[in-house]
Amino acid sequence: MKKKFSTCRDAYDQICDNLGQDLKHCREIKRHLAGCPNCVAYLDSLKKTITLYREYPSPKIPGRTRKELFARLKLN
Repeated sequence: MKKKFSTCRDAYDQICDNLGQDLKHCREIKRHLAGCPNCVAYLDSLKKTITLYREYPSPKIPGRTRKELFARLKLN
């Protein structure tokens, strides 16, 4: 059964759920994107974010600042 995307949210959820994986519903996503400039803009921003993340080195954060940041983010 083919999945239909009736809203941008449906398409967003599918894109996010499958980012970096084999897209099972690629045709349906492409069909939605063909008629939805909002989703095209969203997908473009994701692509740009990934490109920037890959191209720029991680910033160097001093040890104390890193500890404080991780504590605030509850990553310790």
